[in-house]
Amino acid sequence: MVYGGSKERQKIRWGSTIGTSVLVLILFVLFVFAVRWFRAAPVQEPSAVSSIADVFTPDPISQAVIDNAIDTESKTATLKWAATAEAVGEARRGEKDDKFYVEFKLSLPEIDREVQYYQVWLLRKIPYDFFSLGEMITDEEGNFVLEWQAPDAQDYSGYSEIVMTVNDYEGSADPGAHLVEGTFGE
Repeated sequence: MVYGGSKERQKIRWGSTIGTSVLVLILFVLFVFAVRWFRAAPVQEPSAVSSIADVFTPDPISQAVIDNAIDTESKTATLKWAATAEAVGEARRGEKDDKFYVEFKLSLPEIDREVQYYQVWLLRKIPYDFFSLGEMITDEEGNFVLEWQAPDAQDYSGYSEIVMTVNDYEGSADPGAHLVEGTFGE
């Protein structure tokens, strides 16, 4: 028998040798890239906060933004109708007997005092908080007034927003629709 396939076998050997060499070369290149990637400097992930106090303590830049956003120095505020921006009264704040106080005097329409009352709220934007100063009464001139003094020596000057609502005695004690608004320093 004559084998006429010796050239064919050589072609197959050369083909498989070249194929194996190319495969080894590709694997070597992949190995080199894998080693470089493995030895590369690790990506720095943000470190965890060590204490919750660190989250609530503003850095110098955010403290400057907070200080400029809230007016703690102004002593007066013009109170305006929320719908029309027409001025209806004024608020004053300060200290008496080392305690924070706020006074309000507004010219408001009469309401059925048996059913409803005007209520004043102070708001703080950062961190957000609000509380009621109580129900307004009328003075001898017919103006609605309220004088509130802090029960403690706490500083309430960060509460710079004023909101006045009308509430029903038998309704919710939460603030309703804003009738009158104002901001100390504006």
